[in-house]
Amino acid sequence: MSEKHSSIILIREIQSIEEKMLNQELKELDITIAQTKALEILLHHAEKQATLKEIEKSLGLAQSVVAGLIVRLEQKGYVESFGDAADKRIKIVRITPLGEQQFEQSQYILGSLEKRVLSDLSENEIEQLTSLLGRIRKTLQAKI
Repeated sequence: MSEKHSSIILIREIQSIEEKMLNQELKELDITIAQTKALEILLHHAEKQATLKEIEKSLGLAQSVVAGLIVRLEQKGYVESFGDAADKRIKIVRITPLGEQQFEQSQYILGSLEKRVLSDLSENEIEQLTSLLGRIRKTLQAKI
């Protein structure tokens, strides 16, 4: 196996393990990584709201998956959704104050997990790793 392939597999394995760990820790907040990402998208949009289509595009997920995700967030009181005043076919989703609070708590858990995962690395190694991963992401994003 070439070095290139082993690096890709290693990154995928790390991502899978880290995702399981993070979802396990987020259980106490009754939220998942995907739900946290949706809340983050809303926080970065004007008026802390976005259309369902915008959320789908940002997450890179199918409409049915995002619709289910939003329904679960709505049931928990983390978001509210409503039809666009000009076009009722367009669904708009807005984060609630409770959703903002849950997002902030999830970021604390993420930061704590990151510190534990990277605890065997020096500050310099962490900076190098972050820089290299950022370059890889940039390269991949240019390919799609």
